[in-house]
Amino acid sequence: MHVFMGLFLVLVLANPAMGQSGFGEYGGATFISVKDTKTILVDLPEYPALIGEKIAVRINGIATPSLKGKCKKETQLAVQAKKFMTKAFQDAEIVDLTNINRGIYFQIVADVLINDENIVIRLVEKGFAVKSSKKKMAHNWCKKALNTKGK
Repeated sequence: MHVFMGLFLVLVLANPAMGQSGFGEYGGATFISVKDTKTILVDLPEYPALIGEKIAVRINGIATPSLKGKCKKETQLAVQAKKFMTKAFQDAEIVDLTNINRGIYFQIVADVLINDENIVIRLVEKGFAVKSSKKKMAHNWCKKALNTKGK
């Protein structure tokens, strides 16, 4: 699996049409599903099936509640977040990946845009995520009040 991710990133780098930030950009990804509260699965139609189908993309720069939460509040919030994300991506006309980089274990990490809007903005507004840096990813969701707006 790691070899395939590496090959994918090499292809992204080799494509002259790609942007210059990180490993580039990819316009027109096809949404497949929400894996967890910060990872989606997409198809990349312009790439061979071996490296372009059901690719996991982790959303850049956020901390989100876990489906295997440390408390009931965290788990409930994660379920709400996953439902919200699924609907947002299903309703999207365009899904773009920008600022593509490699994360831990060679995973793909990117800014994910839905109809030219970063999904992070929506997730933070709804209380399903907090902006985070590589140095500070932890957040105590068990102390956070549930935000039930926008179910």
